[in-house]
Parts: sequence; structure tokens; C-alpha cells
Amino acid sequence: MKYLSLLAFLVLLLSCEKSHTVYVDEFPIDSTITDVELENYINRSYIAILNRKPSEDERISSFLNLSTDPYDRSLRGNFIEELQSASRARWVAWQMLSDRILDGLDTSSLSADIERYESFVAASSNVSELEYWQALRDRSLRHYAAYQGWLQGDSSYTALNRCMFRMPAYDEINMGTENFVVSVYQHAFHRYPTDAELSEAISIAEHNWSTLYGSNGNSKEDFLRIITQQNEYWQGLIITLFEQYLYRAPDTHEVLYYLSRLNTDWGYSEMQHHILTSSEYVKS
Repeated sequence: MKYLSLLAFLVLLLSCEKSHTVYVDEFPIDSTITDVELENYINRSYIAILNRKPSEDERISSFLNLSTDPYDRSLRGNFIEELQSASRARWVAWQMLSDRILDGLDTSSLSADIERYESFVAASSNVSELEYWQALRDRSLRHYAAYQGWLQGDSSYTALNRCMFRMPAYDEINMGTENFVVSVYQHAFHRYPTDAELSEAISIAEHNWSTLYGSNGNSKEDFLRIITQQNEYWQGLIITLFEQYLYRAPDTHEVLYYLSRLNTDWGYSEMQHHILTSSEYVKS
């Protein structure tokens, strides 16, 4: 009887222990990655990063390398890094951002707009007209400089976003200050602004000194600077990449994890790399 009581006590004690959460990256090896899934992974990775399918030689070479151990994330890491290092990869990232924010404005259109604004500057008949066309030209030139810097690895993804929000084409798509502010919130934060946020943001964008998230400003540039300094801006990038590559929204644990990395040593490329080497992406 004494031993039965002791056994019951031990069972009760064990049942009261706290459960251990196993995070996604700690799941046991999935032994069901098939050759077909690996082939699909290679195709989807090429399309995601280079916007094209692999050639037959590229497909065979990638498959032979990855199939030596389909569960080795470091092999996938080397594969994705090689694709990201291609000169085309950064152009594709820019074009995808342009598709999302500027309805697909391409580099030829950007160059044509700059030439058009230059001709209007040269043909201006008064100071106000001259200043108007100069402002449009200068905004387009700043974006083109950010675009070139991004291709060369000298400009950040955030700088690219901010310049894209200041493109004349963005104003044409979202005419009026309120539409501009609402659209920036949707693109950057994946939500509408609250009434208080909308009021302060409009005031700043219309050159009135106002305060948003504890920071002062009085221009659209100030508004965009404030927006891209918020954690919610990085959360927006997390949501964008999860929806783009995994076809779902991130959960709270994932948001907190990626925010901590993006606030320290990660940028767009590192986060893209982490998602595209995950087992979930392989099998999605």
C-alpha cells in the first residue's frame, strides 16, 4: 500500500510539470521531403529570387547538391546565397517592391520620366513652373540614385522604400494628402491609421509642425522617416515576406523573433534567406 501511494504521488508530480514549447526551428527532422518537393523547391527559389526558372544544367546541379542531404539547412543556405549573389537578384527585389507600391513601374519608365521632367525644366517659362518640374525631377533622381545604390549594395531596403514612396508616380496613384498617408500605412504597416495617427500624419505631410510617435516633423520626408523608424515598419516587412513566400501571416512568436533580428544585425536579404531555407518553405 505504501508503494502504491508513492507511485501515485510520483505520477501526480510528473503531471504537474510545465509543458515545453517546441519552436518551429526545433522540430524533429521531417523524413518525408521527396525528390518532387526538392525539384519544386529549386524552381520556386529561382523564381522567388531571380524571377525565372533554372536552366536544365542549373536544375540538375542544384538537385545533385541538395539531394545529398535534403534536411541539411546549411546546404539550402549555400544554394540561396548563391542565388542572392547574382546581380539580377537585387533588381528582382526592386521590381517586386515596385509592383506592390507603384503598380509595376519599371526602370525604363523611371528613366523616361526623368528625361521628360528635364525637358519640362528646360521649357519652363516662369519661376513657379520651373520649381514644380525641378521638384519632380529631383525626386525621381533621388529614387534612381537609391535604386542604383541598392543594386550595388550601398543603399538599404528602407532607403529604397522611402524613395519609392516619394516618387511622382506614387502621388499620381494616391492623389491628395489623406490618400497618400493612408496608402503609406497600408504598404508599411499593413493597416489603416487610427484617427489620431491620420490627423497628425496629414498635418506633418502638409508642412505643419506636428508630433507622431514622439517625433516631430513638417514634411512628407519627415513623415516617412518617422514611419520607417517604427518597429511596426519591420513587422510590416515580416508580414510581407511571410505572405509572399509562405502564404500565411506570421504568429506572435515569429514576429518577435524576426523583430529582434531586424533590430540588430539583419536586413531584407537576411530575412529572405532565413525564410527560403526553412523546412516549411521547402514543403510549401
